[in-house]
Amino acid sequence: MAKDYSKFIELHTEIYPILVDTMSHAKSMYKAYANRTFPIYYDTNDEKITKNVLNQEFKIFRLGRMPALLIVDKEQIIQYAYYGDNMKDIPENDEILSFLKDLNKNITELG
Repeated sequence: MAKDYSKFIELHTEIYPILVDTMSHAKSMYKAYANRTFPIYYDTNDEKITKNVLNQEFKIFRLGRMPALLIVDKEQIIQYAYYGDNMKDIPENDEILSFLKDLNKNITELG
């Protein structure tokens, strides 16, 4: 997402990655993947957010917490939810950007 960060910003979108991990690993992920353009949050091993709020699955044979991508609007309504089946199963940026363009178009037409 970092490589297309400016495209997300153009669509009035903020990115809030959440990891179930330690703060030190979240910091290293921030440096490696967010390119210091957006924060990466972490949920400690008690998983209050990822398990109890976001309903992310943990699969021991798939090496951990399965990825999820949620698009939440300003009214805190989930407009898009994608729950992956493995660690690399996430939508491509183009798919997400296309959804956001359509969502913004629909909001503009309604408002």
